[in-house]
Amino acid sequence: MVRKSQKTEQQADRYQKQSSPMDTSITTLKKNLKYVSNSCKSSLSNGPIEGVNRKIKALKRICYGFKNMDHFYARILLIIK
Repeated sequence: MVRKSQKTEQQADRYQKQSSPMDTSITTLKKNLKYVSNSCKSSLSNGPIEGVNRKIKALKRICYGFKNMDHFYARILLIIK
């Protein structure tokens, strides 16, 4: 019996290049098929961490010139919680 990931890989292997933007997409899919299938199976995501990082970077831009780093860290804790 053929697994779904093997079936998808077989379908990607049969793709005939046509000098179109789809060629790049199919090539990228072939290289990352294992990771794409794992992403579909798992509910884990790094989205929340990336959101926290974005908030901290925005705060760094806004609070340029804080004289006391303790105040900066306190603002980070306020934003995160």
